[in-house]
Amino acid sequence: MDWLHAYEDELRLVFEESRKVISAFPEPLNAYGQSYLDQFNVFKLDSHKNYICYLLPFWLQDRCSLSPALTRSMSAGNVFFMLYFFLQDDLMDSRETPADQALPLANLLYVEFLSIYLPLFPADSPFWSYFNRYITEWADSVSGEAGRDYFLNDRIRISHKASPLKLSLTAALLLSGQSPLIAGAEEMLHTVLLTLQMLDDYEDWEEDLKDGNYNCLLSLARTYAGAAGEPLTEAAVKDFIYITGGLAAYAATAEANHLMLEDFPWQLPRLLSFHLVLVKNLQQIAAAIEAEKQLLQAGGLDYWLSRHGNLS
Repeated sequence: MDWLHAYEDELRLVFEESRKVISAFPEPLNAYGQSYLDQFNVFKLDSHKNYICYLLPFWLQDRCSLSPALTRSMSAGNVFFMLYFFLQDDLMDSRETPADQALPLANLLYVEFLSIYLPLFPADSPFWSYFNRYITEWADSVSGEAGRDYFLNDRIRISHKASPLKLSLTAALLLSGQSPLIAGAEEMLHTVLLTLQMLDDYEDWEEDLKDGNYNCLLSLARTYAGAAGEPLTEAAVKDFIYITGGLAAYAATAEANHLMLEDFPWQLPRLLSFHLVLVKNLQQIAAAIEAEKQLLQAGGLDYWLSRHGNLS
């Protein structure tokens, strides 16, 4: 995984600096903020690994001639902005999130993000027009996903849930004088973000079904079940995944995304490598399910021996 291991030392510095900044927040927000950061720290066990957020500036470094210091700063900015938006998600999705701490912390993180980008771009820079558009895309996506089936009807809005991530991409291209590439680079990142959301939704489908959250896999399962407008049952989803081979179709969408990425004229090799890992994960899950189904169809004894070995 060259897209990760080549940058581990730099990433460690990013998280150390981010933790140092958050530790200076007023009490008790500093402790809450550091604990929240740890939930996403790539070097912490059992943390949520939002690799593309931390690593995108490093993948852009050579292509956009960014200095090491600026690259680390942009990565830290992504960390602060990531935490800011995840706190928004927590407040929208869970009543257990302490609003009296989450809201003040989110605003402090937002200010830290701005403190990184304000010196880079004057008020009349086109960067701030992109900034406004990306925030608007995020707001539109998260507020409309419950009522509109994005996976079937408008997949770009799935990617728009992570639109703020495009800021580091756009910033790097503006700083390196490559603004004509922005539109194509946005499209490329949209494709990666769609596959990433698809993989997340496979992992979270049971929780999302229980909580009534929108989920790409559940959208496809509902279509296969012919349950448009009807509540989707856990049994119907499991039939889709384990009986009808629905996950193979789901993985095929991710593979098609990868083929599109390979055709983009402007390439980020490590972004492409990262996306291939996502695609292979979905393909391997689908293949494992199909293999287990074949074993079951071959007979209970054969399946038992395959799981436990021949004891003779």
